[in-house]
Amino acid sequence: MTKSTNEIDLELNKLQKGNIKVHTQIINDLSSGIYSSPASCIKELVNNSYDADAKNVIIRVKPVNDTITIIDDGKGMNAIDFDKKFAWISHSTKRKDSETSELLNRPLIGKIGIGFIAVNEICHELEIISSKMGEARRFTANINFKEYFEEEIKISVDEDDEDEDNGIIKGEYSLINEEEDEKAHYTIIRLVGLKDSVKDILNDQQYLSSFLKNKDNTFFKSMKDLMLFHTKKKLKSFSQDNAYVKFIIDLASYIPVEYIEGGPILGYSNPVISNIINEHKLLDFKVDLDGMYLKKPIYFEDNDNVFEGISFKEKIKTKDEEDIILKGYFYINKGIIFPVELNGISIKIKKVPIAEQYGFDDSFMKYPYYTNMIFRSWISGEIYIEKGLEDAMNIDRKSFRVTHPHYLALQNFLHKYLNDIVFKKTLELYQDAKSDRDHTKKEEKKKEDRKILSTKKVEFKTKTVSKKTKEDKVTAGDLRVESPIKIIKNTKSNTVVEVNQSIAKKFKKKDWDYLESVFLIFESSLAESEGDVQKLRDLFYKKINIWKEIDE
Repeated sequence: MTKSTNEIDLELNKLQKGNIKVHTQIINDLSSGIYSSPASCIKELVNNSYDADAKNVIIRVKPVNDTITIIDDGKGMNAIDFDKKFAWISHSTKRKDSETSELLNRPLIGKIGIGFIAVNEICHELEIISSKMGEARRFTANINFKEYFEEEIKISVDEDDEDEDNGIIKGEYSLINEEEDEKAHYTIIRLVGLKDSVKDILNDQQYLSSFLKNKDNTFFKSMKDLMLFHTKKKLKSFSQDNAYVKFIIDLASYIPVEYIEGGPILGYSNPVISNIINEHKLLDFKVDLDGMYLKKPIYFEDNDNVFEGISFKEKIKTKDEEDIILKGYFYINKGIIFPVELNGISIKIKKVPIAEQYGFDDSFMKYPYYTNMIFRSWISGEIYIEKGLEDAMNIDRKSFRVTHPHYLALQNFLHKYLNDIVFKKTLELYQDAKSDRDHTKKEEKKKEDRKILSTKKVEFKTKTVSKKTKEDKVTAGDLRVESPIKIIKNTKSNTVVEVNQSIAKKFKKKDWDYLESVFLIFESSLAESEGDVQKLRDLFYKKINIWKEIDE
């Protein structure tokens, strides 16, 4: 075992060496990689800025220069803070004294202490420059991840405190202190030497200057523009975007920024939703990514579509006798929600979703009743956890321990709420939609019939069919065939059509709806042809073409 002797002090202009330390229980988890995308890694650094009471974060992505730069105006760090807190993997002390931030009283997101190690998956080197509020110095630290992975593990032991886990020295960093204006406070993080897989994503951007350019040569100057682009183009999924746009949406999904103006549901609000919107505004947290301010990519525009909104506030008892306090809403659309990634439930702890990409769980916490789930693609919802559930969260912050009592309590609440309220609303919307579709179909059919018969009004009458007598039976050699449709009267103002239901019922409804028009065309052509076979043929095909034009 090797004792750590590298101690960081505040002496100016002296190059110092410090140790990167990691607690033993996390090594196996980290070795397999926790974060699956560049956005997942960057959001950890952005949420660190939020916890440091930054009001503004600026992110500049420059794959050509092989860098990503993140700048915030938070309270900053000094060299000792960096060594004792930032350079400790899985050893967060943010909540040691309080659950809220020091200056702005924000609910702290960070808990596990693995944020900085996330970036080793997207770059080869990390540079941090920071100046702490009220101190006339700054430090610059460099971490080379290549050396980090090649270093042999050395045990760090504090002989004065045998009970404390002092961690494993996983590598070294270099650090230097310099003078700075006492009023300055900031942190600058530069990710240098981007990995090829990351550059492939970040180079796939349709940007001119610092704004996204879409295929119409217009620019996404806001998240609202970006979301409306999906509506305008009727894009069904975020997967239809290029990789850079997906990066933006993914990142914006996992940081505590405001909602898009008018969102999340345009034209609809209630006290619970208004409270959620205002809470985010009061956080006073803005993130500028390449000139665009990120906002939550949740925006449902009315577009004359029918929807229902439901909100709730609940307190749930758990098996360990602790309460889960939550609030949220459901948006129920009359039809499938697009983009499809907004379908599901987004469970948020400290205003950050615990889910895979884009933050929604489309299984609704493994909702079990499949008869209702035919409507699940119509539903989107957010649940904000104000107390509880955090201990059920897995280390990747994308999933829960499904056996934890808090998870089970929330799951039971959600499934019951879906059963008792949400799916009843979807059924009502479905029945209304079916009635609307049937009405529209009938009106379109009437229009077709009037066009085929060159009349202003068409009346359908049902033929009364009596039982056949022996004399009425059709023999094998009898060529008489009864038509399912007969035109009784045909004038420019009114046409009366008789329908033989005994024949019509032999067809499936979907087939009859189509064949009825064909029979009508034939009967009207037959009547107009006056026995001339060639004229009958010509009229029939002429009317078929007219009908096809109507159908198209």
